[in-house]
Amino acid sequence: MFERYLAALEYPAEGGINIDNPKEFRNIVLWLEDQKIRHYTIEDRANLRKVGSSDEWDPAYVKYKLDLKFPTDLKSKSEELTWLFLYAIKLEYSDNVDRYRPVTAARKMDEEKKATAAPEIKSTNPFDNIDFTSADFEDGSRKLAEKLGVAYHPDHLVSLRAAGRVISTQFNKETLKEPIITGKPFPLDEGAGMGFDKEPDMEKAARILRLLQIQSVRKLQTAINETIVSVQNITADPRTDTSLGKVGMK
Repeated sequence: MFERYLAALEYPAEGGINIDNPKEFRNIVLWLEDQKIRHYTIEDRANLRKVGSSDEWDPAYVKYKLDLKFPTDLKSKSEELTWLFLYAIKLEYSDNVDRYRPVTAARKMDEEKKATAAPEIKSTNPFDNIDFTSADFEDGSRKLAEKLGVAYHPDHLVSLRAAGRVISTQFNKETLKEPIITGKPFPLDEGAGMGFDKEPDMEKAARILRLLQIQSVRKLQTAINETIVSVQNITADPRTDTSLGKVGMK
């Protein structure tokens, strides 16, 4: 029923969506707000993210409809979702006028004919069959990011890329060979301040940056010392080529 709207908003979903499924309906509303409408700030979307709890999500949805000024004559979920889709498409067009202005019905039909005439290539890559926009994939991406300590981002693909970077840098074979650092945590609140006494968050961030800079300088100094030792090992043990020496006088 909503396939054309989903395609227009670049939300490919095989077989469409089942709005009679409460979780599926909540997920598509959340996706529209997260990715297209963005009426709320990230923090204000917290209750809309609780798609597993009707006690918390339903009141949040009622408030959301009031804040978006839904028409009062909408009688069903289908009508409400249709209005949301059209509103999201309107915002998408207004944000990308230059991109969509050249698109006409005739041009779209020509592109579809060319696409159907082109030979179909079947991929053997299993990742090509994954729907990266599905609710299950999005939920899994967020859970993985949480386990790795990655900060929340409204776009789950950004969180997934960050999680991939953490895995590649902190869980590769070479890194895992390094001994685990043990000991007492550094007393971050002690020592000279950074001048942000009235802004605790800025003060803490500045102290952390200072520690990172100290660590970077120490690593550089270690590399310099290792280079000096290597050069000294070469210059302190010269090799003599006796074949070039001469004895006696002409």
